Amino acid sequence: MKHELIMSGLLILGNPMMAHAQQTKTTTAGSISTESCSTENILTKKEGLLQDSIQAMKEKLRQDSIQWEKQLSAVTIKGTRSQFRLKNGGIVARISGTSLEKEPTATEVLAKLPGMFKNKDGKPQAFIGGSPEIYINDRKVQDYSVVENLPVTQIKEVKVIHHPGAEYGNNVGCVLLITTKKNLQGLAIVENSGFLFDSYVSNNHDLDLTYTHGKMTYYGKLGYANWQGIWKEQDIATHYVSGSNTGNNAGDNATTYIASSTLDCKHNYNDHFYWSAGADLVLTEKQTIGVKYNGYNIHQPMPFKMTSYAMTNDHVDDNVTGNNKFFYYDWQHHVNAFYQGNYGEKWKLNFFGDFVKLHTEQAQFVDEISEKNLANGVSEEEARNKFTLLPQSDGTIWGAKARANYTINDKQTWMMGAEYNYVKSESRTDYTPADKGTSTHSITKENHAAVFAEYSLDFKPFSLRVGLRYEHVDSRLDSHAPLHRKYDNLYPSFLLSHQSGRFSQSLSYRSSETRPSFQELNTGTVYANRYMRQVGNSQLEPSKRHELQYQASYGDLFLQASYTYVKDYITSIIEPYSDDPQTGYITWTNIDHCWNWGSFLGYRHRWGFYEPQIQTGIQQGFIKAISMGKEKSFHDPYYIFSLYNGFHLPKGWYLNLSFSYRSSGTYEYLTINSVHNFDFQLYKSFLKDRLSLSLNVNDIFNTKRQKTDGTYGNVRFQQQKWEDTRSVQLRLTYRFNQAKKQYRGENSAQEAVGRMGGK
Repeated sequence: MKHELIMSGLLILGNPMMAHAQQTKTTTAGSISTESCSTENILTKKEGLLQDSIQAMKEKLRQDSIQWEKQLSAVTIKGTRSQFRLKNGGIVARISGTSLEKEPTATEVLAKLPGMFKNKDGKPQAFIGGSPEIYINDRKVQDYSVVENLPVTQIKEVKVIHHPGAEYGNNVGCVLLITTKKNLQGLAIVENSGFLFDSYVSNNHDLDLTYTHGKMTYYGKLGYANWQGIWKEQDIATHYVSGSNTGNNAGDNATTYIASSTLDCKHNYNDHFYWSAGADLVLTEKQTIGVKYNGYNIHQPMPFKMTSYAMTNDHVDDNVTGNNKFFYYDWQHHVNAFYQGNYGEKWKLNFFGDFVKLHTEQAQFVDEISEKNLANGVSEEEARNKFTLLPQSDGTIWGAKARANYTINDKQTWMMGAEYNYVKSESRTDYTPADKGTSTHSITKENHAAVFAEYSLDFKPFSLRVGLRYEHVDSRLDSHAPLHRKYDNLYPSFLLSHQSGRFSQSLSYRSSETRPSFQELNTGTVYANRYMRQVGNSQLEPSKRHELQYQASYGDLFLQASYTYVKDYITSIIEPYSDDPQTGYITWTNIDHCWNWGSFLGYRHRWGFYEPQIQTGIQQGFIKAISMGKEKSFHDPYYIFSLYNGFHLPKGWYLNLSFSYRSSGTYEYLTINSVHNFDFQLYKSFLKDRLSLSLNVNDIFNTKRQKTDGTYGNVRFQQQKWEDTRSVQLRLTYRFNQAKKQYRGENSAQEAVGRMGGK
């Protein structure tokens, strides 16, 4: 894309030979046009100057400078430069004024950044670091809908940090820092509406208001989204038991127990209300305070028809049909406050505080009839298995964080800070009628404290960042089997960078820890289908990670490679019930260790109206597990490839044709199938970017299908999923007096909220 730089500040004072100059324009194509201007006789000019008084000469110099300003204001230099640059251990991507500003949504922008792609849920994910932690103007994003509804034209730049330092929590593998454009005085209104057409018509709408007057900024958002669709899922579990019933090896005389369930949902819908309000105040030029409240409410009923069968070897034991329903209900309230201040030229202080209340429900209404029971002569009512299972949890979180930055000199900086979170989670599972299962109740209380420090040194062309993080965790689980655990750990990190011209590279190491989520620890039972349950494991231990990463970029080319070793890796498995080999349960366990490596290569450049982007990568994990009585290594790699073809058409139209492919490979002990899809997008802005319209056609040929197949122990698990993936999406955005969200707070409780199932 061409950019213009107006050069009006270059002054050559008092040079009479330059009183009149040539006006020159240079374009990207390298053409140079020169307009000749008349010049006065130099000798005559010189004699006149000698006769002027000192005062007259000063006046002449002043007039010359004014003339130069006027003439040079017409000189423009147009050219292309890389959209990405290395800065303080991260890659900064310019959005404003580039082709990325043409993308229809912020999600599409983030997915096209170096080292990023869209996962199966349609959200941006780092190819190596996983799901990113996202900040908008220093505030950690609490609900991803904030990103989905952020107008692309408000984004100035995004910084991608693929190797987070000591400041960030242990569960963070990638950080995205979004900076928006400067706010305007007065009232700003952004109305955003979208419509998605597949099996049903979905829609979303939100109204964003910002009012700035002097030192005060007020803002609010109100939104509603309704998503509808269909889905279908088939789960098959095959349990092999040897003739001696030891389960050590299937052998030739093994008994095979097969349980299959198909869940068919003809109408799944999701009602999502979300809102926010807040204000910030500029106390002085160097101090700002602010407070913000946001919340959401989600209803998601999913009625489905279930058909199941059970077999022993080749004999069908039973057929079960049912009309069941999942009903998910979530709400959350979150208050965040902050203070930011600069003291002198050396110190910068930040304080953040959070309070969160959240509630989740995953109700299941089961109504099934067994053919086997009917065949035994019982009545239909007696053969019917009808009950309600209600797992739910309530959480309370208090969080605080303080961070100080000190500039030692122009080459050295020091950062230190501390954070604290108190978490209380109460979980319970109830059956109605009560005799259909065992109800459970547990309360988890957790105190999590951390201190961190980081030292940075710039010795060009190198720079070094060294960090250390200490964490103390005190966790108590009160249930039928109380559990009390404490953890005290140190986590070092370092980053060494080198830059020479357009080439930059970095090498980093990071030690971190991933603690199990409250869902993984919850020992309550969730009913998946007639022959499958889900049960947590309160004995899970945190996973400890060691990651080494190399990163390089040259102009528009980006390369990334990493190696990760994980101790006590947490993975999901399927185990059969000892008294019913046809029924199994999904749970979580710690694997002694595993490791993986990955590499990613990306390139984006514009030639005239055509701007392609190519992304390719490989991931290979190595994990061992007992499979059919023997230890087996699962290590098949998988590859990704994406090609985006952007066309900048006349009159501001932008068109993109894209292709994405992921090969088959192993993830943990499961083999995933290959998938590919073609997408189309068309974008146009009107009324000086106040109004924008985008049309997206997703999965044009309806080729996205998910299949998994894996064996753990003596159980083979196969799953297929179908859902609406081919769709047409129309999005309309109108902006009146655009302004950025001024709020600069940072959410200090995000990790705890995520572990409790919040957004």
